[in-house]
Amino acid sequence: MGYFIITESNGTKLRNEILSLAEPCHKAFGEQSKHTDWLHNGDVCKLLNISKRTLQHYRDTGVLPFSQIGHKCYYRREDVERLLQIKIKKSKAEKNKFNK
Repeated sequence: MGYFIITESNGTKLRNEILSLAEPCHKAFGEQSKHTDWLHNGDVCKLLNISKRTLQHYRDTGVLPFSQIGHKCYYRREDVERLLQIKIKKSKAEKNKFNK
């Protein structure tokens, strides 16, 4: 097994090459690409304060759109935020109903 010694100047060259390769990706997809803005089951449960079973019900009934890759489900952040806003509005309406 060989060893590579990276000097400071070689390290700087390597860093600059990596950054130059990353630049076209940033231009093509932007800093916050919509393609990478996906949430996992656990993240969605925490954000919505729901159980995994409730999340399963949301998937089954079409309340929350999702994509599946293999056995993992992913949710677009904007869909989760929309559902969260609906949940907040319902909660406020119920509070107003009971306060009258």
